[in-house]
Amino acid sequence: MCRIMRGVLLLMLCVAFINQGYSQYQTTEKPMDGAIFDFGLGLGANLPLGDMKERFGSNLGFSVGSNYILPSNWLFNGEFIYYYSDDVKEDVLAPFRTSTGLVLGDDDQIADVFLRQRGFYLGAGVGKLFPLKPSSRSGIKFLLSGGVLQHQIIFVDDRNAVPMLRIGRHKGYDRLTRGFALKETVTYKHISRDRRINFDVGFDFVQGFTSEVRAYNFDTGLPTIQDRLDLIIGARFVWYLAFYRGGNNEEIFY
Repeated sequence: MCRIMRGVLLLMLCVAFINQGYSQYQTTEKPMDGAIFDFGLGLGANLPLGDMKERFGSNLGFSVGSNYILPSNWLFNGEFIYYYSDDVKEDVLAPFRTSTGLVLGDDDQIADVFLRQRGFYLGAGVGKLFPLKPSSRSGIKFLLSGGVLQHQIIFVDDRNAVPMLRIGRHKGYDRLTRGFALKETVTYKHISRDRRINFDVGFDFVQGFTSEVRAYNFDTGLPTIQDRLDLIIGARFVWYLAFYRGGNNEEIFY
């Protein structure tokens, strides 16, 4: 997963470098002083910290979201980030493993059961874009948002051989966790002067004030944890389809 994170960062640097070279050859300039609405798809890599690092390792995040940027460069944002990984540190099936670490199904055969991380952040926020040049809308974007952070363990049991995971029983082991979260985002936002290349590249910082949703964990027999601090730091690249409002006519470029 660390290799994937390094790959995402390298991709960000390459895109920024290529775009810098491309911008030197742009010949068609459009009005840039109006409002802008954009819709973006993103991919990033993340590291969990705080209580979350005890349960999960690094993960990837796929995002969808949009910004509405005012002529004053204040902006409003809404987004959904889906987290996924196969790096689960907390082995909730440990009580059912043999001395060699295997889980047996109810047919006394070795069960092919795997643990996966799944989660999401859903939120909305407000921020400001600071252009690097007076004649440009490209610059540093600061964003503060609030929303919901959720994460859990899911189980892949292709043969449906593990009885404790059937018919909803997995809920006693899935560590479903949810709560209010804050997210700070710092990115370089590029808005090309010909309106055709629009992207963000930067970092996310998430603080989740969460608690486990289930009343008890079946594997330990103990009440679930009600006060957690789940932290996530990540790097992300987002490509935008932008709708510009400026001049006499509204035009769409992508």
